[in-house]
Amino acid sequence: MGYCPSYVLRRPWHVSPLTPPASIVPYKSFKTKDGDILFGGGNDKLFGILCDGLGRPEWKDESRFRVNAGRVAHRDELEKLIEDVTVSRTTKEWLDVFEGRGMAYAAVNDIQSTLRHEHTRARNMVVEVEHVDCGPLRLVNTPVKFSESRPSVRAAPPTLGQHTDEILGQLGIGDAQIRSLRDRGVIS
Repeated sequence: MGYCPSYVLRRPWHVSPLTPPASIVPYKSFKTKDGDILFGGGNDKLFGILCDGLGRPEWKDESRFRVNAGRVAHRDELEKLIEDVTVSRTTKEWLDVFEGRGMAYAAVNDIQSTLRHEHTRARNMVVEVEHVDCGPLRLVNTPVKFSESRPSVRAAPPTLGQHTDEILGQLGIGDAQIRSLRDRGVIS
């Protein structure tokens, strides 16, 4: 599972590039037969690795693409050429092609595949807690892991208004005033 700060989930199953780096081409996600893959061909050597992996070694010597400045100048054209190739295979097939080649690449996962990913499971990133009203809930665990302590989800999320009386009481608001707030619809 890769991380790229230039990409965000716009809808539950659609990943959209915000702004690929202006000075590096290619460095973005491309459509595949069944999803998306991110390639980071951030310098001339890495671009060569990408070209070889895509089965287009001739692009390395193409005058428009030989150096990064040329790739930046011809960004739209190059990115279209790359995507014309990437849509011919599945994301998994491309991951296998680039495995161990020394170039940045990653599947772009939707929420469900991220939650099911082996790395997510190995880091215990999804935990199940029992909720008094809703039953078992799967929640995202804390991403911070330490060698000496194990932060975790301590309780299920509260229902609307579950702790209102307790918190207002701690703030010095009396029972009569809390009832008045509830009667007027100010609190639940």
